[in-house]
Amino acid sequence: MNLKTLKTWTGSLLAGTIIAAATISGAAAQDKKPQIAVLLFSRGFEFMVALDQGARKEAEKLGAEITVLDGQSNTEVQTRQIEDLIVKGVDAIVISPNNSTEIVPAVRRANEAKIPVVALDAVVGEGADVVTYVGFDNAAGGKVAAEYVASLGKKKVLELQGAIGAYHAQKRGGGFEGEAQGKFEVLPRPAEWLAENAQAITADVVTANPDVDAIFSHNDEMIRGVLAGLRQIGKTAKVGEDGHIAVVAVDGTPLALQRIRDGEQDATVNQDPFEMGALAVRSAVAALKGETVPAQQLLPPTLVTKENVDDPALWGNIFKP
Repeated sequence: MNLKTLKTWTGSLLAGTIIAAATISGAAAQDKKPQIAVLLFSRGFEFMVALDQGARKEAEKLGAEITVLDGQSNTEVQTRQIEDLIVKGVDAIVISPNNSTEIVPAVRRANEAKIPVVALDAVVGEGADVVTYVGFDNAAGGKVAAEYVASLGKKKVLELQGAIGAYHAQKRGGGFEGEAQGKFEVLPRPAEWLAENAQAITADVVTANPDVDAIFSHNDEMIRGVLAGLRQIGKTAKVGEDGHIAVVAVDGTPLALQRIRDGEQDATVNQDPFEMGALAVRSAVAALKGETVPAQQLLPPTLVTKENVDDPALWGNIFKP
């Protein structure tokens, strides 16, 4: 082989190697699983655990790698989590914010890093961009609860609110109070989502207002406190018994469904955390592919009473911790 032939052969080999390497690199890039982080505001609620489960199942189905983080009901924790994820170069973030307004600066930093963000279960406030908001129609849920209370002929209702300023509390309360106008009186009291607060408030308000004939709680968790407060003041009549104070809430947790079966709770307004978590992950993957995603995706409420409490499609009948 002469020198000219050797140079030609070597050049062809090098070019072939470069093309092959580029082909392999391109294929590897195409095969790379999208890295999606899901930030829950807290894993302290069964609803949030179910969101987690729905998100993980959908990620596996779509071939995405998923990391789920617990925000511990603390905006500072969620802010640090977002900052860490930006450094790690995650592909997309799904966040259920502890506080819609306080999380804005952190989400804005994700925007600057060109990381798509999906808001889950609660909106992200003005000043930051999200691909979409995936959640429950909280205002409609509050409205459904009020319609049910009105259908029972109730006239004076204690409303146990979630955290003041929280998106869910504002929407559920707004929907409930709006529908209540002209139908029954509402006594709103902030309880911060906590059963122990609900217990004290229930005992105090019902004692001071013996004509209270219904209680609406912004979540099912607080009903534990409601029932304890009613027992504390001797109001233990169950559904259908004389002197019963109607009890209605939102979420559709397993315990709420059992209380409905036991006659301790009249109704709950069900939402679907499995589908909510799955839809959020689907939206994140779609955004990464450059697909168009609706700006808002709301799941409708379903009223659950003793008539349909055993429906196998209800998340509270499916959920396993």
